[in-house]
Amino acid sequence: MEEEKLPDFHQMHFDSIQVLRGITAVFIILEHIRFLNCGAFGVDIFFCISGFMIMFSTHRDGRHFLAKRLIRILPLYYLMTVGTFILLLLFPTMFQQTNADPVFLLKSLCFVPFDIGGGVLQPLMRIGWTVNCELFFYLIFGIALGISHRFRGLFCSLFLIATILIARLVPAPPAALAFYGNPVMLEFIYGILAYYAAWGLYRLYRTRKLPRACLLLGFPGCLGCLWGLLITKPHINILGFRRPILWGLPALLIVLCAFLAGLSAKKMPGPLVRLGNISFSLYLMHYYPVMLLDRAVFDFSVCSSRALAGTAVAIAVSVGLALVSHALIEVRLSNWLRGRLLTPPPPKP
Repeated sequence: MEEEKLPDFHQMHFDSIQVLRGITAVFIILEHIRFLNCGAFGVDIFFCISGFMIMFSTHRDGRHFLAKRLIRILPLYYLMTVGTFILLLLFPTMFQQTNADPVFLLKSLCFVPFDIGGGVLQPLMRIGWTVNCELFFYLIFGIALGISHRFRGLFCSLFLIATILIARLVPAPPAALAFYGNPVMLEFIYGILAYYAAWGLYRLYRTRKLPRACLLLGFPGCLGCLWGLLITKPHINILGFRRPILWGLPALLIVLCAFLAGLSAKKMPGPLVRLGNISFSLYLMHYYPVMLLDRAVFDFSVCSSRALAGTAVAIAVSVGLALVSHALIEVRLSNWLRGRLLTPPPPKP
C-alpha cells in the first residue's frame, strides 16, 4: 500500500454505505411483513447514515444545503402524502388510525405532527414520520451551518440536545415539540460522531498506523451488530431514551463497520449499490404494496409457505416500484428542479 495512491477522505465514494442503505430498506420491508416484524431498527441505521453523509457532503461547501435537501425529499414525500389522502377518500376502511381530513393533509404537507389516534403523533402517511425527523434535522443543521461551517456538527448536536431536553422539561409539550423532541433524534448526532470517527480511522489507515487486518473486522462487525438487533427486536419495547442506547449505539457501530468493510473490499456488488441508491423510494413506496398483498392475496399473519412466497413477491414489487420512482422522481424531476431553482456556483478565478 502506497500512501499517495489513497484518495483524500472527502474524495471517496462510500459504496459500502450505499449497500447498507439498501439492506436497511429491506429490513424495513420485513418489519411490515406481520409474521416477521423484525426490522424497525432500520430507522436507527438510516438516521445514523444521514448524520454521517450530511457532514461528509458539506465538508467543503454548504451552499444551497437546505434547498438541495428539500428538492431531494419533498417531491416524493408530497406525492406519497397526497396519494395516501386519495386512498383514504376511496377506501376509508383501508386504514385503522387515520381518516381523510383535509386538515390532516395540510399539516402533513407542512410537517406539523398531529395525533392520528391513541396518542400517536405521526403524519397522514404513517411511515413518513421518519421524513419529518429528517427534515427537522436538515433545518437544524442548516442553521448550524449558517453559524459556523467548521463547527456545524457541534452546533447542530447542541440544538438537537436542547430540543430534546426542553420537550422533557415542559409539562404537556405541544405536539410538534413532543414529536421533534423524541430521543430518537440523538441518532443523527451518532451519525455526526461516526463521520469524525471514520475520518480519523482513515487518516490512521493512510499513514499505516491502522493495520489493514483491522479492516477485516468490518463485515463480521456489521453482521454481529445486525444479529444483536434481530434477536432483541421481539423482546424489547424501545421507548424514550432506551432506543438511542439499545438500538442507536449498535446502529452507529454498523455504520462504522460498513465504512471499514468498504475499505477492505474496495469494490461492492453493483446490484446492492443500486439497491442503496433507490432506498429512499423503496422506504416510502413499499408499505401499501405490502399491505395490499397481505390483505388481498397472501396472509402475512403466520409463517407459512404462502406467506414466505408472498414476502418474496412483496420485496420484488416494492423494488420494482422503487426503481421507477427513483428514475422518474428522484433523478429526473429532482434534476429538473435543481436546474431551475439553484443558481450555479460562481466561476473560479
